[in-house]
Amino acid sequence: MRFITISLAAAAVSALLLGGVEAESCDAAQCVFPACVCPSADPPKGMDPKTVPQFFTLTFDDAIQAQTVPVAAKLMENHRNPNGCPIKATWFTQTLYSDYSLIQQWHAAGNEVAGHTMNHIGIPPAEEITGNRMSINAFAGVPFAKLNGFRAPFLNYSKATFDILAQEKFLYDSSVSALPTTAFWPYTLDYGLANDCWNGICEQGVKLPGMWEIPMHAIMDGSTPPKPYSMDPQLAGTSAQVAQWLKDNFNTHYTGKRSPFGIYLHPIQVGESVSMFKEFFNWAGAQKDVWFVTNQQMLEWMKNPVPASQLADQPYMKCNQPAVGKEICNGLDDTKAGSIDKGILEVCNFASGPWSTCYGCPKAEPSVTTPVPERVVAAGQTGYRTPVPANCAMEWWDPVAAQCLCASSNCTFTDISVKPTGTPSGSSPSPSSTGGAKPDTKPSGAAAQFSTATWANAGLIVVAAAVGLVQML
Repeated sequence: MRFITISLAAAAVSALLLGGVEAESCDAAQCVFPACVCPSADPPKGMDPKTVPQFFTLTFDDAIQAQTVPVAAKLMENHRNPNGCPIKATWFTQTLYSDYSLIQQWHAAGNEVAGHTMNHIGIPPAEEITGNRMSINAFAGVPFAKLNGFRAPFLNYSKATFDILAQEKFLYDSSVSALPTTAFWPYTLDYGLANDCWNGICEQGVKLPGMWEIPMHAIMDGSTPPKPYSMDPQLAGTSAQVAQWLKDNFNTHYTGKRSPFGIYLHPIQVGESVSMFKEFFNWAGAQKDVWFVTNQQMLEWMKNPVPASQLADQPYMKCNQPAVGKEICNGLDDTKAGSIDKGILEVCNFASGPWSTCYGCPKAEPSVTTPVPERVVAAGQTGYRTPVPANCAMEWWDPVAAQCLCASSNCTFTDISVKPTGTPSGSSPSPSSTGGAKPDTKPSGAAAQFSTATWANAGLIVVAAAVGLVQML
């Protein structure tokens, strides 16, 4: 393991490990955009940094469960992008200890679900990566086409990890780290890795045409020389110190080449830092042309970059939710009654803890040997939950009635954007220039105890927190 967060210790690493040795130089004449993108600190296609969006990527790692979703929801609530849409985030999700209904609800709210293995295994074998996708698809209903990102647990990977991702046709990896000197925009791996060359991986021929790398930009602290932190910077100093580091690092991106700025968190370790992060998000969001995006949204822009002035018009930045009209098991509050899938989730009890699903409990807990076990209620039996078919979006599929409620004549959507009227909701005063989910039916059994505290965020309603569940780093 290298630069990771273990227990309550922040992950400071040397510039040598982060910087490494660059891979083979990218031949700009042969690397044809957008199929191939060379590593570069400059915006794509020669765009003026002052005209491009400042992307802000907020990511979470590990289990999506009743213990962790409220943390993410609290961090994200009330924050909106310049087009009035709620901000979105990417969650690199392990399946162990996760609640599949909460994974579904996270996705249905417009956020991104990405891979993080089944059992949180560093340098994972293929079955840990493929099983993660298969289980999430089967029991959370997220289509394979949307499960196309990956982050290695502990940020531990090998050449074999990348080879597996390419074989399984993942769109991108986001496991490598970057210093200010390698603060690259996302790039493709046609010519290999260009940063974080630990264990000589950059010299091992990681050349995967068309697959993207989204570097994790380290937060540099205020020491001399500054030390980099990969994840959970709140563990490395006082709230005041970390808040200033975040502003300083953000300003380095914003006033420079505007390569994406990221905050990478384990929700279980956020602790008392929620207010500090929310204040920072307000501060950053008050700057002109700052957009909080998922990794998938950012890559959509990379494929067809437009000036910040045109970003609000791009389809992938809209926030339209299906207006289904009746409550179906789809991860949404379809009737706007203040609860999601109430009374129609199935609760599954296993040794690692209970979880809920819209798609039928399996006879055994998903495992690397059997990521999609047989359902308790089989096809053809009364009470069978029909999986999402390839010709219907998850949000429109009723697994109980086995019916797609979307047809070309009746598909309608509700725009949930809030048009800005001056100072953004919940934002702080003018920015300083310093520093340069929720099972709605309560599971039965002793392990299934839930409190009644709720938060609402961008269509994600959460009940916190399941007693006895464990979060892995």
